[in-house]
Amino acid sequence: MKSHLMIALGLLMAAVFSFRLANAIVVPGWGLSELYLLGGIIIAAVLILSGLRERRHVREQSQDQER
Repeated sequence: MKSHLMIALGLLMAAVFSFRLANAIVVPGWGLSELYLLGGIIIAAVLILSGLRERRHVREQSQDQER
């Protein structure tokens, strides 16, 4: 269940930060706000990947117990 929450939160964060970054790129020039948004996307990717890794680990454990 924890893995599902991590994946869902990561997807939500990725959507929000990607939308805000797309709007920020339209404005000329790069600054701290763009770096902040890129950092948010990186954190979202880490959440998604760790959630997928956790899900895979739990699935392997349940298959080992069935055998």
